[in-house]
Amino acid sequence: MSRTLHFGRDVLSAPDVDLEDLLNAMSPSEVNLLVDEMAADPDDKHLPASVRTAYKCNKPPTGPLNRDSLINHINEEGIQAPEKEEVVPFEPGTKRGKVFVPKYDEAQLAAIKRTEEIAEATRLDDEEESALSEATVEDLMTLAEILGSNPQEFIMEAYSDPLKYYEPEPPNTTDPVKSIDQVVKNDKELKDLNLNNIATIDEKMFCELFEGLRTNESLVRLSAANCDVNDFAAATLSLAVEHNTSLRSLNLESNRITPDTLAGLFEALAHNANSVVEVHCSNQAQSNMGYRVEARICKAIRQNYNLLKVGLTFEFPEVRDKIEAHLIANIDRLRKERIKKVGVTKNKEWQPAKLLDQETESENGAADEPES
Repeated sequence: MSRTLHFGRDVLSAPDVDLEDLLNAMSPSEVNLLVDEMAADPDDKHLPASVRTAYKCNKPPTGPLNRDSLINHINEEGIQAPEKEEVVPFEPGTKRGKVFVPKYDEAQLAAIKRTEEIAEATRLDDEEESALSEATVEDLMTLAEILGSNPQEFIMEAYSDPLKYYEPEPPNTTDPVKSIDQVVKNDKELKDLNLNNIATIDEKMFCELFEGLRTNESLVRLSAANCDVNDFAAATLSLAVEHNTSLRSLNLESNRITPDTLAGLFEALAHNANSVVEVHCSNQAQSNMGYRVEARICKAIRQNYNLLKVGLTFEFPEVRDKIEAHLIANIDRLRKERIKKVGVTKNKEWQPAKLLDQETESENGAADEPES
C-alpha cells in the first residue's frame, strides 16, 4: 500500500493536529509563504486564478494604465525598430539559401536507374505508337503470341466476350382499324386488345376507340403502351370509363399524358359503375407530378373500392403509404367476400378450399345414392 506524502511528510506518521487551528495561528506572511510552496494545479477550476501558480509580481505600479497610449507606443516601437539585414540581398533570378537535394541510398539509386533504362528501351517511335493505337483486339492478341506473352492473361485483362445476341421481339401485328371497328361494334370475341408500340395510330383513331368503350360490354384488357397517347385522347378515355362496366385492366405506360390528365383519369375510375381493377400509367413524358397532383390522385384512389393494382411512381412517401394501405384493404375485402361465397358462415369453421371441394363432392355423391 502506497503512503501519501503531504508537504514532504508522511500523512500516517503526522500527529493528530487540527488544521483549522494551525492555520488560524499562522501570520499572513506565513500563509503566503505556505501558498507559494504548494504545488498548485493551474488547471484546477476550483481554485481562484490568483493562487493557481506560484508566480507573484510584487512590483508596485508606476502610474495609471492608459490603454491607448500603450498601443500607440507599441506601434511606434514596431515601426521604428530596424529590420534584420539580409545575408544575401534579393536579386531577380537568384536562388538564396541551400537548395534541397533528396538523399537516396544505393538500392534506391539502382532502382531508379533500372527504371530509366527500361523506359528508354521500351520507348516507341511515332509510327509504332500510331500503328498500335489503330490495331484491333485480334491484332494485339496475335502480337502477344509472337512476343511470347500469356494470351489467356491478356484476354482476362483487356478483352471481353461479345454480348449474347437475343432475337428482337416481333413487331405488333394487331390491325388498329379492325380492332377499333370491333370495339365500336361490341364484338363479343374481342376480350384482349394489345396496341403496344404501334406508332401509326393517330389522335383521331384513339378518340374513336375510347368513344367505343362507352357502350362496349366485352373488352376486358386494353393495352396501349408507347403509342404516343396525348391529353385529348386520355380525356376522352376518362369520359368513357365512367360508363364502361366490362374493362378490368388498363395499360397506358410510356405516353405523353400530363399529370393533371392522369389525375382526371383516376377520378373517373373512382366511379361506382367502373370495374377496372388494374391500372398501369407510369413512365410518362412528364415524370415529376408534384404534391398537388399526387394528393389528388391519392384522394381518387382512396375513393375507389375496386382498384387492386396501380402501376405509377409517386415521389412523396405519404402518398405512397396511403395508396398502399388502401389497396391492401381492397384486396382484403375481396378475400373476405370470396371466403363467404365458398360457404363460410358463423356456425361453420373455415376449411381450405381443397377440403371444401372434397366435401362438396362427397355431399353430391351421397345425394346421388338411392335411398334403401
